[in-house]
Amino acid sequence: MFDMTIITAANAAQAGGYRAQTDGRSNIMVVADPGGRRVGSLGATVNALRKLHKAGKRPRCVLVCHSGGDARRTPGYATLGKAFIPLADGRPMFDHIVEKMSQLRLPKSGGLLVVSGDVLPQFDYASADFSQSGVTGVAYPDGPEEARRHGVYVTSANRGKGAFLAPVADFRQKPDVSSGLHLIDTGVMFIDWKTADKMRSLPIAGDIYDEFPKMLLKGFAPFHVNVVPSCDFFHIGSTREIVQKLGKNGIYVDAAHCELELAGDNVVTNIPPNKYKRISLAKGECLTCIPVRGGGWHELRYRIDDNFKSDGLWEKNGMSDLMKRVDYRRLMSARNHRSVRVTMPVRIDLAGGWSDTPPICQDNGGAVANVAVTLDGERPIEVTVTPRTDKYIKIVSKDLGKRRIVKTEAELMDHSDPTDWCALVKSALAVTGFKFGSRGLDITICANLPKGSGMGTSSILGAATVAALLGSDNHAKVGELTLQLEREMNTGGGWQDQFGGLEGGAKLLTSKPGAVQRVKCERLDDKWLGELLKERGLLYFTGQKRMARNILRKVLAFYAENPHNFAKTLVKSLKRDALKARDAILAHDADALAQAVNGYWRDKKLLDPGSTNDRVEGMIARIEKWCSAVTLTGAGGGGFMFILAKDAKSAKLIRKELDANPPSKFSRFYDFALDEDGMQITCR
Repeated sequence: MFDMTIITAANAAQAGGYRAQTDGRSNIMVVADPGGRRVGSLGATVNALRKLHKAGKRPRCVLVCHSGGDARRTPGYATLGKAFIPLADGRPMFDHIVEKMSQLRLPKSGGLLVVSGDVLPQFDYASADFSQSGVTGVAYPDGPEEARRHGVYVTSANRGKGAFLAPVADFRQKPDVSSGLHLIDTGVMFIDWKTADKMRSLPIAGDIYDEFPKMLLKGFAPFHVNVVPSCDFFHIGSTREIVQKLGKNGIYVDAAHCELELAGDNVVTNIPPNKYKRISLAKGECLTCIPVRGGGWHELRYRIDDNFKSDGLWEKNGMSDLMKRVDYRRLMSARNHRSVRVTMPVRIDLAGGWSDTPPICQDNGGAVANVAVTLDGERPIEVTVTPRTDKYIKIVSKDLGKRRIVKTEAELMDHSDPTDWCALVKSALAVTGFKFGSRGLDITICANLPKGSGMGTSSILGAATVAALLGSDNHAKVGELTLQLEREMNTGGGWQDQFGGLEGGAKLLTSKPGAVQRVKCERLDDKWLGELLKERGLLYFTGQKRMARNILRKVLAFYAENPHNFAKTLVKSLKRDALKARDAILAHDADALAQAVNGYWRDKKLLDPGSTNDRVEGMIARIEKWCSAVTLTGAGGGGFMFILAKDAKSAKLIRKELDANPPSKFSRFYDFALDEDGMQITCR
């Protein structure tokens, strides 16, 4: 959602560290406080606005993430900054903040969203209202203990327990209160562009949560607060909290490349390869290593409850000077001996496919009911991205048994031929903004199911590759970039495949008409459908492979021609089938679900007769007396056949019939089950 993200830093040295950690990522700007001194969050915001204006940039929507602190209470991450502490999935706090804030519904006119880089507020993002001009903060009701520790909004009226938007009557910092509910500041503040432009003339100084509210209350700009019902915060304030929130069994280790013997209450970070063979720490001892320019690593030993902020240890260890001499190239090289692994299920479309394909969905909106599934107990799609020591890109396909090393930018940019097995990975690198030569990568992909299967394999593999390169589980962003990837490859396609794998379980996926497709996911009853499919569902590979893009071209040509308005009538029918499937699952009505699936199969064949063929029709004729519903997954023409048997006995008879006389040597049944989680991403 954000066209640009700005990270503020206390000085040039810290800014250099942030740039090193975001190298190769597009639309990120790091802005250091001027003069080598901290100017406060208001001053840093004003400075960032001036930098944008001077550069002639006016993005529609900008996220400003204030990260100018020294991280003194977490010395193991003083070099990286609190915003870049990796959370449980291995991705930094910063990435999680960007993803969560992207869920806010900001005005189409855009503006500036200001947040803190060391805390992740978690609330009902969809309930926040930023429709008023000027400045809008976000608050939630809580008791006096929290009020005494934070900023507090005051409004002229109490609007009850639900979300509401109201003018701000007063703003108090850490008020001395002893009872009642108070509107606690979440640290999230939205500023429209008219106000942001006016802010450029302010002095570069002050706190945006202290001095700025006072200016607003004096009439600088309209000032509102959006009150959400509740809010939780993920914040790491000390070394002990690192162990408590992110560690296992009283130990936390990050980027330590040696053997460890740890007694408990230990934090070990940034231990470079080949420096130590083995490290032994007593209970409560912690260790981090800091690479300094000119060579060598400074070893910082401390204890878990050392503060470094109030006990003089920051000064005693010369940390301010050390932070100016950090060699971030070597630090990131040592840390980047980590890999990102993404696994994804494939999807079975129950109804509505083709309505998700541009320009059909752009004209009419789309509606697809599908389910995410494992095959033979495994997630068939897997992508792993691991850094290399050189600047090349090695691409390995485990299922094809092929590998290639990309050594030039020209070779990387050649990705428009969909028959090139590397085109998908090269297109994923292009849409994620990868810069050739910025770093080397080993990229391993695997799609462990037959090619041309009709299970959304190519799109889901593309989505997994995009997610692994980004290190992101932002479904909306990954889905959007996957559409771009398919355009880069000249394959076309819609959004149901990637969202079918990204989002777990059974769901209805919908979008509204428009050039930009925003996909909404409604989860359905996984438990009932899972039991139904376990008893009566069958998935059979026909043994006949086909290319979905060939059928796609025919469908889109037919839609463009639209003889007697027939194509658009069929699109409406496709969407109705998807809604019927949704309603059937919610009502636990297997017969109604079968009707929706059969209607979908009928409409696909009407849109393109190539969705079926004599061999497929012959297979269906052999088993139809035992079937409630049958369809070929995806575009049809071959690939997998989804069958809903009349009952458990019929399912066994269908298995017996097709096992006895398979139409090809590749034909067979696959065990399948609902995958409720969707995409899974881990960093190691």
